[in-house]
Amino acid sequence: MSPYTSPFFNSTHPGQTSEQLLIDDLVVEQIAIYGIDAMYLPRRHLNLDKLLHESTKNAFEVAMPIPMYLKSFSGYDNSMELLTKFGVRSSDEITLVMSRSQFTSYYSPYLKSYYNGINGNPPTDILNPLDGEIATRPKEGDLIYFPFDEGIFEIKYVMFDSPFFQLGRGYVFELQCEKFEYSGETFNTGIDDIDEQQARPDYYRMEFEVKSGGTGTFNRLEEVDIYDIVVEQNLGTELLNTRTIEVRKEIGV
Repeated sequence: MSPYTSPFFNSTHPGQTSEQLLIDDLVVEQIAIYGIDAMYLPRRHLNLDKLLHESTKNAFEVAMPIPMYLKSFSGYDNSMELLTKFGVRSSDEITLVMSRSQFTSYYSPYLKSYYNGINGNPPTDILNPLDGEIATRPKEGDLIYFPFDEGIFEIKYVMFDSPFFQLGRGYVFELQCEKFEYSGETFNTGIDDIDEQQARPDYYRMEFEVKSGGTGTFNRLEEVDIYDIVVEQNLGTELLNTRTIEVRKEIGV
C-alpha cells in the first residue's frame, strides 16, 4: 500500500470544507468592516479584432457597487507625476482585494446575462473568452471607480493565488490597478462622476468664436443654446453652406 498524507490534517481533504467556509465568511466580514464601496465597470469591446485580440473602441455601460479592501492603505503605489511628450502622466497604482465567493455569487450571473444580451443569446449561455467576455472573475482592462479621489483605475493584473491556497482553496481576487488614461472610450453608466471622464477631454476640443461680440465662460455641465451657426465646407469648386438653428450642447470641464 502506497503512503499518503493524513486525512485529519490534509488541507485538501473533503473534510476541510467547513473550515474553508469559515475562512471565506471571515474574509467577507473583514472586507465589510475595513473595506470601501467601489464601483466595478466591465469593459465592452465594440469592434474586437479576434486575431490580435484588441479593440479600437470600447464602452463602459454598467457600474456595479462592490465592497473591496484597499491593500495599499498607506498611499498610492509608485506615485509619480511623469512629464512625457504627451503631457503630464500620473502613474498612481492601487491594490484592491475582493471576495471571490461574493463576485461569483452576486455579479457573475449578471455579467453573463449582460454579455449574452448584447449578442442576442439566452442569458445562461456559455461565454467565449476569445470575445473578451468573462463572467467568472474580474478581467484585465475593466475599470474600478475609486470614490475617495473620484479617480478611475484600470485593472492591469488579477492575482488568484494570494494568499496561497489556505486549506487548499482561494478566497479572494487581488486586483493590481493603475490610473486610467482616457483614449476615446464611451461612458454611459448613468453616474455623473463616472460619465464625466468622457466629457472632460471632449471639452477642450470645442472652440467657439463669437463674431457678434461679447465674452463669457462656461461652467461644468452648463447647458448653452447656440444659434445661427454657419458651417462652411470647401467641396472642390462648390462651397457648401449649412445653417443649424438651436443646437443644444452639454459642456463639461
